[in-house]
Amino acid sequence: MNLIKNTPLFGFPVTSTKIDSKSYNKKSIISAIEKNFKLNKTRNKYPLGGVAHHAYRDFDNPKYHKVNFDTLVPVYKEVLHAMFDSMGLPSTLRFEFRIVNYTCMSNSHYLTPHLHTGADFTAVHYIQFDKKYHTPTVFENTLPHADYLNHLRPKLTKILGGKDARHSWAYVNWSLDIEEDDFCFLPAYLKHKVETQTSKNKNRITITLNIYLE
Repeated sequence: MNLIKNTPLFGFPVTSTKIDSKSYNKKSIISAIEKNFKLNKTRNKYPLGGVAHHAYRDFDNPKYHKVNFDTLVPVYKEVLHAMFDSMGLPSTLRFEFRIVNYTCMSNSHYLTPHLHTGADFTAVHYIQFDKKYHTPTVFENTLPHADYLNHLRPKLTKILGGKDARHSWAYVNWSLDIEEDDFCFLPAYLKHKVETQTSKNKNRITITLNIYLE
């Protein structure tokens, strides 16, 4: 298991680690998603808000190739156990998770701010991501002071520097330093969005899980 990094973000416990690309059938999954993307660059029968190719509530659509996530399920299960352990939760904790979406985003694609209501936690696996061309997930600070702090203390964010997540409470938005193969785990009620992509050569592909405690 790779190192787990804990990041306090606006008071939310956000954890991240890297998934070994050789531990599952990565090439096959990316290939199937790319084939579906070529069929329709804006597959979003059930819109999340924004413009993208995604499979939310549409996995069984016969128009698209089936994406087989079977090799990822045991990998995710192991990672999630480690995530909960790093949070100090009991080893006897029972949970279930579901792969609820994948996104494939190209030039001009974006997702508006949203939550994962109904779940306890969510996770994003950045299965194809080039930090030179793709934008990471942007998290929104929903604490009451966030909208007006910049007007009351306009120099504060500059003084804090904007690099240490322990100071994220003072900022309206925050992004993690994401790389390909990163797995980011967060409470489902932490609002987030994906800003407009500009890459025309390589698609930004993520897989999303919802996690439910029992």
